[in-house]
Amino acid sequence: SELRTAPEPLGPGEIYETNRIMLQELGRKAGGVPHLFEPVPDREQDHFNALRKAASRDVVLIAGGVSVGERDLVKSTVERIGGKIDLWKVAVRPGKPFVFGRLHEAWLFGLPGNPVSAFVTFVLFVRPALLALQGWRGASLSMTEAVASQAIKNPGERPHYLRGRLESGQFTPTGVQESHALFGLAKANALLRVGAGEEISQGQRVVVVIGDW
Repeated sequence: SELRTAPEPLGPGEIYETNRIMLQELGRKAGGVPHLFEPVPDREQDHFNALRKAASRDVVLIAGGVSVGERDLVKSTVERIGGKIDLWKVAVRPGKPFVFGRLHEAWLFGLPGNPVSAFVTFVLFVRPALLALQGWRGASLSMTEAVASQAIKNPGERPHYLRGRLESGQFTPTGVQESHALFGLAKANALLRVGAGEEISQGQRVVVVIGDW
């Protein structure tokens, strides 16, 4: 695997795995009691064994393996184990690969493997669902108005959720807005939805997603 757990030394082409600790804290802040499993190798039987073990939980949250590559085995393994996929792929950036379904009695959420994509899809879809499962009223996204501190353009075909800072009523994008870029995410406290093909002018009033992350 190209993933290593800190502080293990990194070899050529290897990176540190960050999703588990990030999603653990996000889940805890959403009222969950996270139970971490070890990273699962890209082998179907390993996926099968891990999902069968996890199915006893109320909610199963997976990061990675939900796209369309040869090693993206979650969808086929869920179906093999008797689960059901109700939703596969969403029209957002970052975060197009996304799975929602049931794994026997457990609710199943499959997030992209890229950490920023995993974060955005958790905030948009998983956190409201976790709050609703706990009986919270008004478990939808928390939003507020702000002013764009700079011109922003989305030339893509999907809505783009930019990570940024909301300070004194102004929203400013933080760092590189790519799905692997954790530095900008670490400084962010809000998300701005920029629609497909949309252009936002400096000083324009916008609505941003805010949350406890």
